[in-house]
Amino acid sequence: MKRFLVWLCIVMLLASAAGCGGTKTPPAQEKPAEPAAPAKSEKTLIMALDPDYETFDPGLGYEVYVQLVLHPVYDTLMDFKDTIEAPKYGVAESHEVSKDGLVYTFKLRKNVKFASGNPLTSKDVKWSAERTMHLKGNGAFLTDGIASVEAPDDQTAVFKLKAPDASFLTKLTYNGFAVIDSALAIKNGATNAPDANTADKAKLWLDSHSAGSGPYVIESYTPKVEVVLTRNKNYWGKAPYYDKVILKSIPDPGTQLMMLQKGDIDIAFNLGPEHIKHLQGKAGITIKKAQAMTITFMLMNRDPKVGGPIANPDVQKAIRLALDYQGIQAIAGEGSVTPVAPFQVGFLGTLPPRDPKTAQNIDKAKELLKKAGYEKGFKTTLEVSTTTVEGMDLPTLAQKIQGDLLKIGIQTEIKTSDIMVALDPYRKGKQALSIWYWGPDYPDPNNQLAFLAGNSVGLRANWTAAMNPELAELGKKASVEVNNATRAKYLEEIQRKMDEDSAFAVLLQHARFYAVRDTVKGAEYIDSYKIDLLNVSGK
Repeated sequence: MKRFLVWLCIVMLLASAAGCGGTKTPPAQEKPAEPAAPAKSEKTLIMALDPDYETFDPGLGYEVYVQLVLHPVYDTLMDFKDTIEAPKYGVAESHEVSKDGLVYTFKLRKNVKFASGNPLTSKDVKWSAERTMHLKGNGAFLTDGIASVEAPDDQTAVFKLKAPDASFLTKLTYNGFAVIDSALAIKNGATNAPDANTADKAKLWLDSHSAGSGPYVIESYTPKVEVVLTRNKNYWGKAPYYDKVILKSIPDPGTQLMMLQKGDIDIAFNLGPEHIKHLQGKAGITIKKAQAMTITFMLMNRDPKVGGPIANPDVQKAIRLALDYQGIQAIAGEGSVTPVAPFQVGFLGTLPPRDPKTAQNIDKAKELLKKAGYEKGFKTTLEVSTTTVEGMDLPTLAQKIQGDLLKIGIQTEIKTSDIMVALDPYRKGKQALSIWYWGPDYPDPNNQLAFLAGNSVGLRANWTAAMNPELAELGKKASVEVNNATRAKYLEEIQRKMDEDSAFAVLLQHARFYAVRDTVKGAEYIDSYKIDLLNVSGK
C-alpha cells in the first residue's frame, strides 16, 4: 500500500508539472491579446513499463527491455518484422553465403543516412561490429564466432566466421550489431580499437544521444523516470506516425492500471492476470495477450556431492512425472504452456507442449524412485529467489512444487533469497534443486542448446557431456546445420532425448499480458523488441 501511495503522489506531481490535470485559466488582460498562430498538434505515445535498461550504448546494452529503445534508434543488417521465425533485411538488401558456410557477404541499401546526415556505409558496419567485439560487454559473446569483418566498398560488408553458425543471421538482429555512425561516435569518445574495453569513453554520451539511422532519436533519458524519443528527420524509410514516444518507468502494475484507465498513458505493459481481470469489459481499452519466450524451469544437480539423491537420473525423471502441470499453469495464468524441454514454442523444431491434463503420472514416478533406491522418499532443499516472472511470484510456485513432490515422498525445505544472492551458487553449480527462469539472448533455438549436457547452463547442474555424449553430439550438429529441415529434425530428437534424460524440468513458458487504449493500433508483441515502436500508430 505504501508503494502504491508513493507512486500515486509521483503520478499526480508529474501530471501537474506536465499540465495533465487541465488547462489553467489565464489572468485577465486589459486588452485582448493578438491571436497566436495555431500550433501543429504533436502526436505523442506514452507507454508505462517496469524497465531494466542500464545503458543505451548498443555495444553494452544487454537487458530485457533495452531493444525496446535501441531498435527504433539503430538499424541492423537484419531484423524482425512481425515474428521471430526468420530474420528479414534491415539496412542490408541482399546477402550471399559461401558453400562452406564461413563467409557472409551483404549488400547495403543505398542512400541510407544517419540522424546526423552522415551516409551509412560498410565502414560503419565493420567499425560497429569490431567495437562490440572489443568492448567485451555482456553481449559480446555473440561476436565470438567472427574471424573478421571487411568493407571492400561502401555498399559491401563481409563477415568471415571461424566455424559455420546456423544462427548467424539471427544474431545480426541483436543490438550488439547495431550500425553506429562511426564518425559521430568517434568524436564523442568511441573507439573500435582492441583496447576499447578500457579506452572507449562514449557510454555516457550514447545514453542520452543518438548515433543511429532508425526512425527515432533519443531526446532525453532520466534514469528510473523516463526515456523520450523523437522522430529522426533524416530517416530513410517511412516516417513513424508519432512525433514523440515517452517510455515512463512505472514499476508498480497497479499504478500502470490506474494511469491507463485515467487516460494518462496509452500502453500499460507490465500487467499480470489479476490486473487483466479489472480491465475486462472496460470501454476504450483493449487487452493484449501473447506468448512470451520466457521459461521457468527447475534445475536438478547431477553431482551426488551437491544433489545427493537428486543427482540420480531416474529421480530426475520421476520429478518431471510427479509435477501437476495443470495446476502450475493456473498459477502463471491463462496462455501459459509447458514445453517438453527448454525449447520455446515459436522456435524452429519445437515439439508440441505437454498436455497438462495427462502429463502427471504419480504411479510411474514412484516406480522410478523405487528403481533408484528411494522407495520411501528423501529430504532435500528447494531454492528459489524472491522474484516475480511475467506477473508470477516464484516462491508461490515453489510451494506448489513442494506439494507435488510430497506425493511421491520427496520432502522439500524451501529456501528463499534475493536473486543477487542466489545467482552466484546457481552459476557455480552449488544448488541441489532450484527454480529459475530464462529468456533467450537471441531468438534462435541455438540459444537453447546452452541447456544440453556439457554446455553452459547444463554445467550449472553439473551435467557433463560425458554423461550423455549422444545428446552432446546432436547439439553440435544442430548448431552448425544451415538446412532448416535437417536442423529441425536434430532439434526434435534433442527434445525427445531430454524428456527421457535431462537435469532440468521445464515448468512454464509464460504468457505476456498488457493493455492499450483503443486510440492506438499496431502495438503487437514481438519478443525481441517487446513492441516495435515503428509499427505503432493512432486510429
